[in-house]
Amino acid sequence: MEVHRIQEHDRLPECFRPDCWTETFRNKNLFKWAVSSEGQLGEYSAYYRIGAEWMDDERALVVAPKAGMEEIDWPAMLMRCFDTEEGCADGLGKIYDIDFTVPPIRDATLQNILTPLLAVHFVGIVRRIVNRGLKRDYVQQEGDLSRVRGRIGFLQNFRRNIIIGRADRVFCRYSELSVNTCENRLIKRALLFVERIVGRMLDQRQQSAVLLQGRLNGCLAAFAEVDDRVELWEVRRCKRNKLYREYEEAVKLAKMILRRYDNSIDRASAEKHAIPVFWIDMSLLYEHYVLGVLRKAYGQKILYQANVTTGKPDFLYVDEEHPLILDTKYKPKYGAGLFDVDDIRQLAGYARDRKVLKKLGMQEDEIQNSAVVPCVIIYPEARGADVKFDGVRSPIEQERLEVAQMGEFIAFYRMGFPLPVLSAGAI
Repeated sequence: MEVHRIQEHDRLPECFRPDCWTETFRNKNLFKWAVSSEGQLGEYSAYYRIGAEWMDDERALVVAPKAGMEEIDWPAMLMRCFDTEEGCADGLGKIYDIDFTVPPIRDATLQNILTPLLAVHFVGIVRRIVNRGLKRDYVQQEGDLSRVRGRIGFLQNFRRNIIIGRADRVFCRYSELSVNTCENRLIKRALLFVERIVGRMLDQRQQSAVLLQGRLNGCLAAFAEVDDRVELWEVRRCKRNKLYREYEEAVKLAKMILRRYDNSIDRASAEKHAIPVFWIDMSLLYEHYVLGVLRKAYGQKILYQANVTTGKPDFLYVDEEHPLILDTKYKPKYGAGLFDVDDIRQLAGYARDRKVLKKLGMQEDEIQNSAVVPCVIIYPEARGADVKFDGVRSPIEQERLEVAQMGEFIAFYRMGFPLPVLSAGAI
């Protein structure tokens, strides 16, 4: 097997870009075919995605994070996504995908990204289940009772009680309302896998793993009355219930975790030099991370993805004195003072959209016609100022937060928003 490694948004190696292979590579997740606006020869380049994918039967492509982004604290970033309803309602399923139907790729480059991704996502969903209350259902039970309940198992009762003279006991099969359902048992088993994973993260001194450990302990405590013995075929018989919508995603993730380690808890302690085919949309992950931080500081003052005439701006900061339009762009080049004209045009369109202005509190036509709403492009920094939002002042007024005017554009700003890094410790 031949593995090619690049960084996100880089050009692919020459061997992946012959013109005759355009059809072969049409439906891939990690790269795209693009022709320059000058009409020059097209080329394959990576998206803002990382992951691993098969190109053909013998060659694979592994896309790693950008240079300078190698020390991102993935658990901290992912846990922040669950601080908002949108982060869980949309589900991280839109941010990443894993394909277990094809053979894994023998490469350990992204091992430290995929494993925490599954663990944090799973614990986040299970916490939602715990907060709402575990699903109860009638579960088949059997055992020796002092009085008849349900149906008597005559053969078992004869062997276990009558033949040895225990007339005070009768073997019965009965249904009991319990939390020990097949879904809960599957989730409990996967939680035990995650416990080993988190333990390994703690051994590696990942400070954000301490918070994840606390959340995991809360989940395990809620599942104390649930067994961890379950057969996967049992889950196929479970019926969907609209009142417990989180269960569908939790069961899906539990199966992924069990398949990841071949249903053996012992294997969770061993580092496997193989990863399944998967991808992570870094731009969308960054967007949800910023949303979590802003929503925690400003609450409902932050409108996310409002549906307006010109599209869906990432964030609207609704404030009478300092209304803002903010949009995340996963493009570190903004830190060097560079910009994309298309991004400027996009935000300029939002700033002149009457639906946007109404959501920002500008209801009268006279005010809308004269309004110049500041636009802020938020870009990632692997290491930057420790941004502290206090929820009192607007984002562009925060102390220690570098906000710079962009070129010759009126009321356009760029704001570096640092990503959590392993050395930084926590979120």
